Amino acid sequence: MDVLVMVPFKEHHMAQIREAAGPGANVVQKQFKGLMFREMLDALRTYEVVIGEPPARLLSGDDVAVKWVQSTWAGVDAYTRSPYGFPEGMMLTNVAGDAYGHIVSQFAVGQILSITQNLGTYAKCQATMAWRSQGPVMTLEGTRVLVFGAGDLGSHVAKRLSGFDVACITGVCRDTSKRREWFDELVTLPRAESLLGESDVIVGCLPSAQETTRYLNERRLRMIKEGGVLVNVGRGDFIDCNALARVLSEGHLRGAALDVTDPEPLPLKHALWRNQRCLITPHASGGAFGKSDRTEDLIAQVVCDNLRRYVAGEELTHRVY
Repeated sequence: MDVLVMVPFKEHHMAQIREAAGPGANVVQKQFKGLMFREMLDALRTYEVVIGEPPARLLSGDDVAVKWVQSTWAGVDAYTRSPYGFPEGMMLTNVAGDAYGHIVSQFAVGQILSITQNLGTYAKCQATMAWRSQGPVMTLEGTRVLVFGAGDLGSHVAKRLSGFDVACITGVCRDTSKRREWFDELVTLPRAESLLGESDVIVGCLPSAQETTRYLNERRLRMIKEGGVLVNVGRGDFIDCNALARVLSEGHLRGAALDVTDPEPLPLKHALWRNQRCLITPHASGGAFGKSDRTEDLIAQVVCDNLRRYVAGEELTHRVY
């Protein structure tokens, strides 16, 4: 078995991957910098298993040897929503539910606190050496929180926020019959709209899907409780960024924090860059390679478990296709 590792796992993780692949496997780690498509295509004609994220358009070649792509991402809409599709018969797995929730949720709560406690504006004051109060703060105690997405990421967010004595944490998901710890209640997407007006904090943790694209349009953004806080760490297309710029500029919301945007990155002339009520970060919450050792450990665990299953002919976990 030939295995191509396209991501910068540390050497001790590579040792774990080689062990999981078995003594007869040829495991090669190679990162493709820039647009080395021809070299990458040659590799895809050779390797049976790819750990990483090869471009969707290169997987569709007639002579591609790949049978299984193990993505190190949680969201794989680069494949599921690609105009090139995903090759029939090729397997795709991700690491959703096991790798990113712990770190992304900390980032989300940090952004919520930054908005409610005016930390962002105080940082700007320090830059100009201005000793000046930035006005009233907002307590999370007794607030109502609406989390779009009640999977691994959303559940971790709910867990972190429960320590602030919030009044209610509602999770938005497809299956409300399944018990999900840390949520006080669960609702479907159609029901969530009626809760916008009573929610003090709204967190987007959803993957990209047709039914959630631009869900928070201008009409729904204006339905959010006045003075509310909005944080998005899921996918950028959940929010209409042009509409958000207008709503924020009118002061309807206390603030918004976007780690993901639509488009991504935002154009340099986009109004949100200059809006004092908006915190923008460059899709940094995931903390994967080179950012969080714990996240890398968790990704490696999923990869190694699936490699062992693949060698044994067992069903893979985290299966997308």
